[in-house]
Amino acid sequence: MNKVGGGGLLLAGLFLVFMGILIRSNLIEWLLDILGLVVIIGGAILGIIGLIKMFSGRGAKSSDF
Repeated sequence: MNKVGGGGLLLAGLFLVFMGILIRSNLIEWLLDILGLVVIIGGAILGIIGLIKMFSGRGAKSSDF
């Protein structure tokens, strides 16, 4: 810690204060809710596309098996 100057310690302290405020706020919960919704919607879309491709049989040749 002796090699870190006063400016570096000030920056680290400000960063820790900012992260503490961010963790205590409801912003993290809101972002996680949105991210979870995006993952669920993306999974549903990929599942539907997979079903369509599986039943349509496009791209499946006899040599593929």
